[in-house]
Amino acid sequence: MKEWILSPVEKACLRWISRGMTVAEIATLEGKSVAIIENCLQSALVALKAKSIEEALQKADLGQSD
Repeated sequence: MKEWILSPVEKACLRWISRGMTVAEIATLEGKSVAIIENCLQSALVALKAKSIEEALQKADLGQSD
């Protein structure tokens, strides 16, 4: 399996998304602004060379919630 390099915050954001959280909910949980969470998700898409959050979750192997 390909090893993707994501920051801890990018991984956390994708993990929260995989659990059905909204960007606003993630921002509250992480103590960051909505804009920062949106930027983290966009950075994760770029790092994973994904065109959508769904594709990013699959590539990061986070498509299934725990």
